[in-house]
Amino acid sequence: MQRCWAIQKRILRNCFFDDKQLYINEVITSLQENWGKSENYTDEQLKQALKDYYNGYCFSRNKRTRRMYNPDSILKFFRDRAFGNYWSNSGNPAILLKQIKNNIDRFTIPWDNSSFAINQLEFEILASSLNEIALFPLMYQTGYLTLEPNGFKDDKRADKNATDYYLKFPNQEVQSALKLTLSRFIIQKQQETGRAYSASILDALRNEKWCGCLNLIKGAFLAKAVYHFLDKIERSFQGALYSFLNGVFHTTQDMQVNAELASESGRLDIALEDKLHQTAYIFELKVGKSVSEALQQIYDKDYSMTFNTCYKKVCVALKYDPVRLNITEAAIEVHKRDEQHTFEVMPRKNFAVNAVGYFQEVGSQGMEV
Repeated sequence: MQRCWAIQKRILRNCFFDDKQLYINEVITSLQENWGKSENYTDEQLKQALKDYYNGYCFSRNKRTRRMYNPDSILKFFRDRAFGNYWSNSGNPAILLKQIKNNIDRFTIPWDNSSFAINQLEFEILASSLNEIALFPLMYQTGYLTLEPNGFKDDKRADKNATDYYLKFPNQEVQSALKLTLSRFIIQKQQETGRAYSASILDALRNEKWCGCLNLIKGAFLAKAVYHFLDKIERSFQGALYSFLNGVFHTTQDMQVNAELASESGRLDIALEDKLHQTAYIFELKVGKSVSEALQQIYDKDYSMTFNTCYKKVCVALKYDPVRLNITEAAIEVHKRDEQHTFEVMPRKNFAVNAVGYFQEVGSQGMEV
């Protein structure tokens, strides 16, 4: 192990960092011009970035053991002169992909943790079949996790069955590869879930059954296990909802789903266009902000102007709670066009989750209607 590390270090130093004029200056220039690195990006900063991104593999409990780089990724970095998740193109074994596809709920682990503790017996026991391998040993065997020597106990008197193995992501590249792999399967899962509720949601929208529609989104979409993978930001919530609605209307020819649709002064989050009923649904999503702010953004940015030829426009504001990991409030405003092509704005309806977890219409002061 020590010899492998020494060879890697010597190759990096001799092949790249000893000849600055030929390699490193060109790499730094490329990073500055194409990847937003600061002008004073130094050799030491580059070395540290390479260490964070590609170093970190460890296969021994000995705390003195040196960590290893991924040589394939390092070579590709210098070839492309850019940080890339090269591992994801070659590091996705079929067994792991199959298990994610068949049971993605199994992977609802807080992957942002610094390390993961595992019982020694669980780590070392042999499974009778590939499908029975425990998750963390499977992640270790497929290269997604590596040993964390600093987590091991030094007390030799400790119980042999105590939790004394610790695993972690070796580096940023592998952690990013896992998130990318999971996100691809999550999109498929959201679309499959959407297709299962297609008729119900379409009926709720067309007949203005707003509570029913919101409860379907809250329960069928966000209450599924895959919501654990959502980052607590608006873009993540938007992407997941867009995938779900794409599944809902996948086979409905009269419904068109768009995300980031450009208007004259911005890009709206999600828009549904029901061409059969000449109706547009404009969704604005907020995380930790009020639904009033979401509706105001629709007005300020003229998002609904794109659909002025429709007979009806429905502005839907949703508030996503990053703690509860679900939508908790909504506001819906319907605009109907008359024969003079003037839109009449119907009274705004407000909705909130009640004590038993269902959406219910509330008044302007938060009282149940």
